[in-house]
Amino acid sequence: MKKLLLCFLLLTSSILASDLFKTGSELVAKGKGVMFIFESDTCPYCELLKKDFKENKEMNTLAKEFNIYLINREREQDYLVGEKKKQETTTTLRMAFAAKSTPNIVIFDKHWNRIFQVPGYAHPAQMITFMKFVKGLHEGKYNTKDWQKFLEENGVS
Repeated sequence: MKKLLLCFLLLTSSILASDLFKTGSELVAKGKGVMFIFESDTCPYCELLKKDFKENKEMNTLAKEFNIYLINREREQDYLVGEKKKQETTTTLRMAFAAKSTPNIVIFDKHWNRIFQVPGYAHPAQMITFMKFVKGLHEGKYNTKDWQKFLEENGVS
């Protein structure tokens, strides 16, 4: 019975992960915020960040407002980015965002305006603040010029 329960939990966890992180070669917004998470196979903080998304209820809920793409810096791949389907590769995306460290998180609003970039691991409290701001942008609560003030008011600077 314990083995059956463990298998169920592992399966449920992988289903949640597959719903949370988008795969494929088309990186699109489709009315949502967009997040690129540059990762590597040997990055323990990348695994911790993915675990945070899965286990932190508020992060998990806010993640539904985003299309989150994991981009493995060690796997060269071709991508079509945005509505114009601009052709990019793993390398050109890494270079465009100077993503030298992993994780490296790039957050866009639904119009592909880059809002923020985090070179390294971001604690759940920080990620929640970033995601709430982008969600607020989409709801008309904030302007991009309010970003710095919003971070300070929410204890992230």
